[in-house]
Amino acid sequence: MKRREFMGLIGGAAMLPMTARAQQPKKIPRIGVLWQGASAETHPYYRPLRDGFKAIGFGEGSIIFEDRFFDKNSENIDLLAKQLVELKCDVLIGVTIPPALALRRATSTIPIVFVYNPNPVGSGLVSSLNRPGGNVTGIAHVTAYLAAKRVELLRDTIPALSSVAMIRDPSPAFQFATQPELEDTRKAANQLGLSFESFECGSPEGLEEAFSKASQFGAAILGASVWHVFVLRRITELAIAEKLPVISQADAYPEAGLLMSYGANWTTVARDAAPLVKKILEGEKPENIPVQEPTTFDLVFNLKTARALGLQIPPIMLARATRVID
Repeated sequence: MKRREFMGLIGGAAMLPMTARAQQPKKIPRIGVLWQGASAETHPYYRPLRDGFKAIGFGEGSIIFEDRFFDKNSENIDLLAKQLVELKCDVLIGVTIPPALALRRATSTIPIVFVYNPNPVGSGLVSSLNRPGGNVTGIAHVTAYLAAKRVELLRDTIPALSSVAMIRDPSPAFQFATQPELEDTRKAANQLGLSFESFECGSPEGLEEAFSKASQFGAAILGASVWHVFVLRRITELAIAEKLPVISQADAYPEAGLLMSYGANWTTVARDAAPLVKKILEGEKPENIPVQEPTTFDLVFNLKTARALGLQIPPIMLARATRVID
């Protein structure tokens, strides 16, 4: 055999392992998602979260999602979190605070990304926003820190306003979020010379009584809660029936029929989980990925509701609005 032919055979043989490695199928990431809600069909942010992954290149077949759902009073949350851990998911996502906390109880090694948390440090999920530490990072939607602004916007929308109520969730597990919100709201109302009182409502069953009490005031603020989004129709019905102008957390509320909202765009918050997950899949550690906070906030009005309440929203407020629903 000629030397050139012999060397060619050796070179080809040497290339075989590299070729075989190159042809090995790329591992498809497995993402476990723990949702607070009954199902994908009823969860308003299920599709936006999926769309976030598609927007950064994770199309059909390039990623595997393992979804688990639980209702508000479910006792299975820790069991579901454990199931996702046992599936050896590459990254876990907790949508709202209870799922994120359950996932953290289930594992200290698999990376966790939380979505929708008004106080990540107060909830105990991270040690700081800039350097979370541990295996958790995520996206805050800044509820408590916007409380004072909501009082101001409500007064500017109803210039003759003299009193304001707050309907708040007293759940002990959520106090780290709702207590600062209550304090900021009370302080802002006092500074603006508005009479103020808060009314507790810890479940859908208490909505009717809470709205009845709040209707004695000129307007109301609907405080943070992890279950409101699942009963928006009922909340809207009660607000309209009581002729009560209500400001709330995000555009989903005026879309359902409340008067107005001010806060981060929750659809955008859901979509923004995907880039964080991608960073982790590419090798970054959660402990070094700062918690994201929204930098823009939407002011949304529902004009149909304003007419039903007999309100004329000042033109200057409509000009300030991010969106007007009619």
